[in-house]
This record gives sequence, structure tokens and C-alpha cells, in this order.
Amino acid sequence: MNSSLRVKATLALVSVLFLLTTGCAPRTFVRSAPGWKVIEFREGLVNNYDEAWQKTVDTIARNWDIEVLDKDSGYLRTTWLYGISGGHHVKYRGRITVKFPEIKMPEKTEVKTSAEWWRSGNAYAPYWVKGFDSSFQRDVFTELAGRLGRTVPAE
Repeated sequence: MNSSLRVKATLALVSVLFLLTTGCAPRTFVRSAPGWKVIEFREGLVNNYDEAWQKTVDTIARNWDIEVLDKDSGYLRTTWLYGISGGHHVKYRGRITVKFPEIKMPEKTEVKTSAEWWRSGNAYAPYWVKGFDSSFQRDVFTELAGRLGRTVPAE
């Protein structure tokens, strides 16, 4: 193999390795502030905070670790779950936040999913890019709405 061809092959290999190690965010990542989605409670949970809270906690705890849990204020937040939506397990993460706007006579709850992608393209200043993941959001919302809501929206 001549030296020119060897240099080109080496550069191509280095480029591929660079792309594999830095990676990109999954296609489902949206670089935008996550919004709150509302789940209106089904019959039996309306005005029944204790049962609605317990079903919410049970549903979330089935698949995620809970970091903050405050029944008195109606607030729950999970820890970061790495590798959501098939993203690289150390460079892509998501978490869930649930808030009951009313705890005395609740009719709904609000859910927000956040996602962050580790942008390591600049070796001197890597950072987390904030946003949400459309697939993760859909899956979380569908699961919670199926346990708590009147109907599961088709989004």
C-alpha cells in the first residue's frame, strides 16, 4: 500500500471513530423547552387525591427511580434515565416530572418529560443540550394516561 493511500485510509478511520465516539442526538430529540401535558382523570380518580397519587407513583416507580417525592405538594420527579429512545447510554438521558395542580379536589395532573444530550464536540467545553424527546414523551404520557386518564390520546 503506498503512503498516500495509507494516509487517506488512516484519516477515514479516524473520522469514523470520531463520529462514533462523539455521536449525535437521536432523531427524536427536540431542542426546545419541554412543555407540560395534561391528563384529565377518569371517573373514580376525580376528587380522589390519595388514589390518583398512589396510581401515579406506582406507575412511575415501575420503570423509573424516583428522586423527589412530595405528596403534600403533589410533586414527583424521577432521576435521569440514561439511554432513552435508543440513545447512547452515557450521552443521552431523560427524566419525568409530575405535578398535581390541585391536591384537595384534583381533576387532572400535569406531566413533563425532559431530555438532555451530551454535546462533546468541543473537548474543552462539553455540555448538556436541553430539550425533550418526542418518543420518550409519547411513551410516558401514554402509560400514565392509560392508568389515570379518561382515554389515551392518539398522538
